[in-house]
Amino acid sequence: MLSESETFRVFVRRNNNAPSDKRAFVEVSTRMSFKKFLKAGGKKLGIKATRCFAPTAGGGFNEITFIDELRKDDEVILSEGEGFHGDHSGPGSAGQEVFVSVLGAGGVGKSALTLRFVRDFFVQDWDPTIEDAYRKTVNVDSKLCTLSVLDTAGQEDFESLRHQWMMDKDGYVFVYSVDKKQSLDELDPFFNLYKHINGTDFRVPIILVANKKDITDLDPNKREVTIAEGRKKAAEYGAIHVETSAATGERVADVFERLILEVRKRKAPSKPAGLGSKCAIL
Repeated sequence: MLSESETFRVFVRRNNNAPSDKRAFVEVSTRMSFKKFLKAGGKKLGIKATRCFAPTAGGGFNEITFIDELRKDDEVILSEGEGFHGDHSGPGSAGQEVFVSVLGAGGVGKSALTLRFVRDFFVQDWDPTIEDAYRKTVNVDSKLCTLSVLDTAGQEDFESLRHQWMMDKDGYVFVYSVDKKQSLDELDPFFNLYKHINGTDFRVPIILVANKKDITDLDPNKREVTIAEGRKKAAEYGAIHVETSAATGERVADVFERLILEVRKRKAPSKPAGLGSKCAIL
């Protein structure tokens, strides 16, 4: 967190793919409102800025909404409301947008996992989520993709919202905790709803995440779900199994990058059958 009295410089650029486009700088104070920053940056660029995208450690851009998410000498992208347009270091394209829901029982670390990926920090104490939406642009296999991630509640009180959370999604992240066997069993209602919405041909990918690996790395006796049990459940769901730690960041990025690759693969048009064609069973 920045100190209250700090003043620093941030570079701003318009939201397009021209690396030679106008670049300006704005003097930012931690006492400045984010709306005022957008207005100042937009004025420098000759636009009415309403959104801001800042660089991430992974090389992509992520939308930010608070002044304390800016850093000294950041080069950020300002837009007039449209989504991020791609790689601003050179020619590129906007890439695809993938809509994802993160689902699971309460207390398994869904919000921690999401925030580790989107913001690259770990939140130890977090109020139970009803739903929070995040966006992050990442580069996967030299292609840009904007992930729209919906972080959802696990408490039974919000069971009526699950259908809404799972509608019109390109993929799902199902999360359980390796130190709580019950959390794995509690994913079955989500999978039943998945089949109701998407059918049973598994065209919409699921990544099954075994979170809190750091706990069992420190004390193996706390593990209640073995890797074999997790993989067996993943096979039932037609899912890909990944063990993660939101606390350390281990394999968190792999979850979302693998999901993007699966979405691309499953949405790719099928090649027409013909002479010499082969059938692969995955």
